[in-house]
Amino acid sequence: MHRWEAFMKEIAIFYRDRYNQPAIEYIADNFYRILGDNIHITNYYLDALCKSDKVTADAYLVCYVEMLGPLVDYVDDFSKVIVITRSIRKEYIMSVFDIPRGTDVLVVNDSPSSIIQTIYMFYELGIGHLHFIPFEKNLSEKGAYDHIDTAIVTKYSEHMIPSHIKKVCNIQNREVSFETMQKLIFLLGLEQSSIQCNLVKKANEDMDTGINFANSYFSNLLKEQMITSVIEESTRAILLVDINQHLHYVNETAYDIFGLKTGDSFLPELYFSQHMITENEYKDEILTYRGDTYLVEKINYYLSDEYIGYILVLQNEIDLRETASNLSKQLKRTGFYAKHNFSDIVHKSVSMRKCIEMAQKVASSDYTVLVRGESGTGKELVAQGIHNYSERRNNAFVAINCATLPETLLESELFGYEAGSFTGAQKHGKIGLFERANHGTLFLDEIGNISPGLQSSLLRALQEKQIMRIGSEKVIDVDVRIIAATNSNLEVLVKNGIFRSDLFYRLNVITIYIEPLKKRREDILPLFESFLGMKYSRLTDHDKAALLNYSWPGNVRELENAASHYKLLNRLPDYVVSSNLYKPTTSLEIHAPFPSQKDIETEILRIISSNTSASSGIGRKSIMKRLESCGLVIGEGVLKRILHEFSTKGLIRSSSGRGGSFITPLGKSYLKDEP
Repeated sequence: MHRWEAFMKEIAIFYRDRYNQPAIEYIADNFYRILGDNIHITNYYLDALCKSDKVTADAYLVCYVEMLGPLVDYVDDFSKVIVITRSIRKEYIMSVFDIPRGTDVLVVNDSPSSIIQTIYMFYELGIGHLHFIPFEKNLSEKGAYDHIDTAIVTKYSEHMIPSHIKKVCNIQNREVSFETMQKLIFLLGLEQSSIQCNLVKKANEDMDTGINFANSYFSNLLKEQMITSVIEESTRAILLVDINQHLHYVNETAYDIFGLKTGDSFLPELYFSQHMITENEYKDEILTYRGDTYLVEKINYYLSDEYIGYILVLQNEIDLRETASNLSKQLKRTGFYAKHNFSDIVHKSVSMRKCIEMAQKVASSDYTVLVRGESGTGKELVAQGIHNYSERRNNAFVAINCATLPETLLESELFGYEAGSFTGAQKHGKIGLFERANHGTLFLDEIGNISPGLQSSLLRALQEKQIMRIGSEKVIDVDVRIIAATNSNLEVLVKNGIFRSDLFYRLNVITIYIEPLKKRREDILPLFESFLGMKYSRLTDHDKAALLNYSWPGNVRELENAASHYKLLNRLPDYVVSSNLYKPTTSLEIHAPFPSQKDIETEILRIISSNTSASSGIGRKSIMKRLESCGLVIGEGVLKRILHEFSTKGLIRSSSGRGGSFITPLGKSYLKDEP
């Protein structure tokens, strides 16, 4: 015996008798054409078998259901029995469809069972416009078919057709059906790529009654190919585990890491920490195994409400960094990427923490998000965080401020345009931001400022996920996640007919509200420190209290500007200090009591009076130091303004150069009148 013969599968095919050997050989040839040298076929004939005969094979095939009863005497394992069903090649079936509706058609085959099978096959193929009449030899001899002029016949049965019938449709040999082939392949475990290729060719050639079976097969085949190309060859390790800790799928990467394969028992305690085993679901947990670090995700699976298992996905940290780095470089070259993550949002306030937590939850979805808050609160920072926390993180983040562009220009920026669409258009047209953001995120800042005409186009893009470039009639499908932002009261704009209500409801799916800085004062000093860097250590308690007590109408943006001012001039801006004249407390209370402007002016006049002599006065820097020692901090610009007012009123006299400021008799009189 040759080595390859030891691996061949034995197939036993049972027939009633040896009649019609050409048809018997054709059936065997069907199987050999698909399965090739992987099988060996032996034919058995029920009329020649003794009850003592026992047949041993890997699969048993019968041509008719009624043969299953007699088969009990010869086969000991009925789980290996398959009833052969038949099909017709497409090239022969078309002539049957061409027969006029309502025609009486005589169906001729080599046996009554074959004839009935053939008629049923026609019905299953949807051929119901003909009246099929099964051929019987004795009726033919009595002239029962004399009125019939059309017949359907299979190969090797042509001699049985009554001589008067001239319209003959020969469907040749019936094929072994796709369904029978697939059942046999599965039973024998011969799911090889070459055999699957042969099966695909067969499906394209035959008109098969088991079309749903074939469609199911092709669906599974496509899924298998997808698993092989996407999951099996993935750099991520993937394990599918049931509730009894049995592995139902392990890809190549997981096998390389753990040495586990499909069918093995999985003992998670050998690889994972206790909390990773007991925790319901998680993402980006860290596992160190055999010197490598992995980010692990666990996803549970349910059938209705019944828990049935989970999937583990492990990504090597090195691979993750390389992939992210390459994608990041590609995106950075285009300029359409999100620079910031949630970790970049400096905060200590509860309201900002809740805002970030909500943003993280919605990031995993594709729902439209509306970020609301005053100007300068960091709405784009939150939008970038959502993008970088989502599954779209490796695709483009495209941002546009809708308030900065006129309507026509904004429309061309968003949707793009074809060449020659309008005067001044680029020669080859232009791709719009919706297309640039495809598979990524489009951030529409100041959405409340877009015109009514553009609102209509935007609504269509959101509803249909389709856009049209200006000057084009071609519809372009886009897969874009929209994050919009506004500091406008959209409800009022809707009420006044300025903003479309249907667009508002389309945008207002999930709303994230960022409080102004004055309502989350716990964030002021941490933010200022992040802007100021090492120079933050130079701030006095009075500086910090001034920062805490200022109202910050420009929010975080204004706070950053104040930090830039401090970096350059080593002091806070005058507008911050002048509105924060107060007596400091050791706890830097947010609402420390402020002295009045008059109290400040009186204290300055007292300092000048006590430092006036016949030959000298006091300079501005010395006045500021003495004020600070009293717990009062003002900017030099504020002091200059106050001294100028004193001089105008004649309360002081200021000399040029280093002479400083002197109290006048009128100034002394003024002080005497103060309580």
